[in-house]
Amino acid sequence: MLKEILQGRFMNHPLHPALVHLPVGLWLTSFVFDIIYLGNNNINFAISSFYCMAAGIVGAVLAIPPGLAEFTSVQRNTRPRQITILHMTLNLVVATLFVINFFSRLGLDGGRTVSYGVFVLSVASVILLLTSGYLGGLLV
Repeated sequence: MLKEILQGRFMNHPLHPALVHLPVGLWLTSFVFDIIYLGNNNINFAISSFYCMAAGIVGAVLAIPPGLAEFTSVQRNTRPRQITILHMTLNLVVATLFVINFFSRLGLDGGRTVSYGVFVLSVASVILLLTSGYLGGLLV
């Protein structure tokens, strides 16, 4: 019963793809705010980036259980299973990088600036996020 709920059977559509838009959108918005902040040093963009990143982490936590429920239904030894494993692995790396990024910013100054180090981390995270999103799109 729980697996069917997590898979979105009650709405005749997988739940995971519906939920991932929140963290993906928030993390991409965070990245855009980083770029704007680095261009004009307006603290409001650094703070907005920080909060978008935090909300994206919460959204990712919500998207993980339905993703795992879908994973258990993918037939073993198939191309979709290989794609699913790569998609899941990349997403775990991305989420971990954003958590590290978030706490790095928190430790620096409570998220009120964007250092070049955390910006590079954001660039890497977004590249992996877009790659994983593409792979996830192949599975829907």
